[in-house]
Parts: sequence; C-alpha cells; structure tokens
Amino acid sequence: MLEIDRFEKIMYELNKKGRLSYQELNDIMDVSSSTIRRDIEKMYLKGLLLKIKGGVCQQKKLSFDIEVKDRFKEGVNEKKEIAEKVSEIIKNGDFVYLDAGTTVFYLIEKLKNKNLTVVTNGLMHIEELLKYGIKTIIVGGEIKHSTKAIIGVEAIQALEKFRFDKCFLGTNGIDTEAGFTTPEINEAMLKKKVIELSEEKYILADSEKFDKISNVKFSELKECKIITTKKAIKENNRYKKYFY
Repeated sequence: MLEIDRFEKIMYELNKKGRLSYQELNDIMDVSSSTIRRDIEKMYLKGLLLKIKGGVCQQKKLSFDIEVKDRFKEGVNEKKEIAEKVSEIIKNGDFVYLDAGTTVFYLIEKLKNKNLTVVTNGLMHIEELLKYGIKTIIVGGEIKHSTKAIIGVEAIQALEKFRFDKCFLGTNGIDTEAGFTTPEINEAMLKKKVIELSEEKYILADSEKFDKISNVKFSELKECKIITTKKAIKENNRYKKYFY
C-alpha cells in the first residue's frame, strides 16, 4: 500500500470515529507498527491529525468565535433540549451565574416562574431576563462584539464579591486531554473565575463541541458536569463520567 493510500485510509477511519488507538490502527492497517508510527508523525507534522496518549484524534482546533447571529442558526433543537434539562436543576432561591451564549438564552424563558437571582455577562440576555421579571445583576467590563459577552479585568474584579450556588457556562471545545477550551483568553479567565466562585458547576454543550480543542483552557473536565443531549451522550461514551 502506498503512503498516500495509507494516509487516506487513516483519515477515513478518523472521520468515522473521531479518534483511534494505536491498537485500532494496527488492526485496520496491513503494515507494521513502525510504519504506522512514521505515518502518524508525518500526518501530525502536516496538520492532518492530533497525537494523543495512546493514539490519534481529528484535528479540530477552533481559533475564533462564531458570531452570535450565526450561532442562533445552529443546533436549535439541541440547545432547547439542554435548556429544558437545566431548568430542572435550578430551584427557587438559587443565586446563579448565566454565561453569555445562545443555549443559555433559550433557558431564560423556562426560568420565568422561579424566584431566583441571576448574575450574567451576556448582553443579549438582559432584555429576555427583564421580559420575564427575573432579578438580574449584570457584570461590568469590556464588551466582546462577536459574542456580546462582557469580559476583561473589570468583569473579573466585579465577580469577586459573589458566591454562586450554581453556574452555567458555555464552551467551544471539550476534549479528554485538553479539557474545556475557548478561543479568547479574557473570556477563558472569566469562566475560570466563575467556576472558582460556584458551588455547583455545569457546562452546557451540544454535540458539536465534543472532541474539539480551542486556544485557551479554562477548566479540567473533572471540575464541572456536562449537560448535553441524549444524542451526544450516546455518541460520546468516553465522556460518560463527566455527564450530568
């Protein structure tokens, strides 16, 4: 088998499964282990895949945020399913933090009959929170135009006075090695601070977020529980112990 054919076969299997162990590669490829290792090294240097402990995974690095208006067009049914699950977790009297993000936006309507206080850095959430008469505190700081999130040093300092019962955060990537990641360092630092200040920590993630890595890590997987859809749970069994 020619080298290019081996590369194509590995990429085909990776696209199906997302990741492959070296044992799986040995079973799939009709070549020696040393040849597979050399092929993997070449493919890694070409940016075709990522090397992880015991194998390889797809190269799905995310280095930018998608505009809010475009996020609203993606995975609406999944986001609403997640929002329904989250609404069952939030109880009367809770003091909660809601991250900026479209999945959180779909949650707000489901909180309209609950007696709680919300702190948020999401500008796009304010009108919706006020619409349903939810007691709201907005964090001050720099506005990030692409996500309509408030970020920066001032925002982090403003959070210091709070201690949250629960926080609900978004993420751009979830990976067993890299943890929870996001493209922008200021937003990552804000999420990290919120996690430190919260008793219960939840990450809201649709199926597109799994096995993806962005530029800045804000949490280990073990620090938070992932709230996702039935479909994503079935497809991502290796994350089982992190699911809510």
